[in-house]
Amino acid sequence: MKKILFSAALLTAGMMFTSCSEDLLDIEQKATSSTANFYKTDADAESALTAMYATYISEIGGNEGIWSAYITGINYHSDDVFAAGGNKADHTGFREMNEMRYDASSDPVKNLYTHIYKSIYSANLIIHYYGNSADTPVKKQAVAQARVMRAWAHMLAAQVYYQPPLVDHLIIDEKPVNAESQKAIFDFCVKECKEAIPDLPERKSKDDKEGAWYATKGFGQFVGAKAALFAGDYAEAASIIKPLVESDKYALVDGKDFRNLFHVEGDGCPEKIFEFNYSTNTAIGGVWGGSIQRGRWMVANVLNWRGDDIVGGGKAPQICSTAGWGGGSINQDFACKMLANDGDSYRRKATFLTSDEFFYDEKLCGWANDGDIAKKAADELKSDQAYNNGSAEEKAKILADKIVSLKQFDANRGIKNADGSFSRSDVMEVKMMMHPNDADLSVGDNCNNTNLCLARLGEAYLIYAEACIKNGNLDEAKKYINKIQERAGSKTISETVDMNVLMDEKQYELWFEGCRWFDIVRWGIAKQCFDKVLDNIPMQWDEYWTSDGKKPHKLYYKVTHPFAAAGTPLQFVEGKHEYWPIPKTVLEVNDQMHQVRGWAAESEK
Repeated sequence: MKKILFSAALLTAGMMFTSCSEDLLDIEQKATSSTANFYKTDADAESALTAMYATYISEIGGNEGIWSAYITGINYHSDDVFAAGGNKADHTGFREMNEMRYDASSDPVKNLYTHIYKSIYSANLIIHYYGNSADTPVKKQAVAQARVMRAWAHMLAAQVYYQPPLVDHLIIDEKPVNAESQKAIFDFCVKECKEAIPDLPERKSKDDKEGAWYATKGFGQFVGAKAALFAGDYAEAASIIKPLVESDKYALVDGKDFRNLFHVEGDGCPEKIFEFNYSTNTAIGGVWGGSIQRGRWMVANVLNWRGDDIVGGGKAPQICSTAGWGGGSINQDFACKMLANDGDSYRRKATFLTSDEFFYDEKLCGWANDGDIAKKAADELKSDQAYNNGSAEEKAKILADKIVSLKQFDANRGIKNADGSFSRSDVMEVKMMMHPNDADLSVGDNCNNTNLCLARLGEAYLIYAEACIKNGNLDEAKKYINKIQERAGSKTISETVDMNVLMDEKQYELWFEGCRWFDIVRWGIAKQCFDKVLDNIPMQWDEYWTSDGKKPHKLYYKVTHPFAAAGTPLQFVEGKHEYWPIPKTVLEVNDQMHQVRGWAAESEK
């Protein structure tokens, strides 16, 4: 398998290929040769495969201006995330997904649908032209990879929409129709993966970074098992994914490296099963001409802490790559639950910081003037007798305490918004923030060069554990749940396991990784989860600034209900909000499709 490096040039080419109308989506538009001459050789197969991956990156991993329909859209439709931002009117296009205020005309609804089916089209091109004539290992691998990527896209479609089309062939003249059922789509994904796995390439070893950048046997097993889980076929899910969780080609990273999974340091690491690999090419048309056409450009601004609310314009905390807009805030009740469960774990500290960690921990956060404060503390202790007469250990503690005392009343840090920081509590999420090392400075300090992970071993363990619980194999489930807990450094290591333990552990492990919405729907608890959080919006303050400097820095919050106060209470409608509607734009041009569930009644009004 050749190394696949997706440059911005290739991303732009992929976007150009998939941005035309349906009747122009013909192979002559992307190459100078005709279909009769192109899909012939191994080199043609590799070229077509690279174009397919470029399409997936630009469509699924791409951005909608400042947003990403995939990254932001599906994570905002969750009970443990607040859209946050500046106020309840800020970034409304995507915050509507978080507050159940969207409809069939909403941009994320129609954009993600389009992205998914353009991606499926790119896979179907390979399957159509090589499927029956793949007579070499290279061609067979290309078809197998296309089948797994198509299965992943269909699985995503069925998680987001209800009865979306099952497009199992290259559509030219016909119109897609609603799938027979959700299960029919998931069953199709399972079948595709099982049939493709024998022809898929295998990751060479845990150190094979490139083996995480294309569809391997491991990714086929992951997608097939996850689809089987959603189809309710737990024995099948366990059977498909067992070779993956037992493979020596993958491994959980050490707990101290948990944070790296979401930053450039973790790209291609032993835990990654599949991720979109990014490489910037600034030679292509300047910034706006192509080099920023990547999934995480300006998502950094969206998800980094709100710069307007922080002393120093958001750049004072050294963990931040750039001042942000404060989106994707962690729900305070979930944070409190995770803190009680995990304590001072690697995983918890890589997910959110406590108030003390935010203000005073130089390693976890750090502020611009920490060095100056440390020097001042040392200078003030030069004449301190207890300090000078102490042992090395005693001196270190005295110095540390002195530094904290100076930071407690430091005017160069803190949350200074007198009106309160919107949708924030007494913790600060860090998991998906862009750290300085992530920045591709050739483009800008808001261009995140971190790969976008679609599958990692941590989730695979939990998929397998859930399937085992459902199959009654509790000892096997406990083994893999404990592996996750022990790696996390959690203070809670379960002696017995059941679905409640599994559901909690999955939320702790996979916060803001595109799983929570789909899981609570599948588990039948979506309404009770959303009812607890809708319109319960925290407002955050810093005691130092609200006391005019008389109290030490400490975060506190109160819960408000801005939508109810405005006469527009938020609600989750059962039978409707579990899924996004079929986009209105699709129904307007395709009379063979119809709206479903609660959205059908809504469209008739």
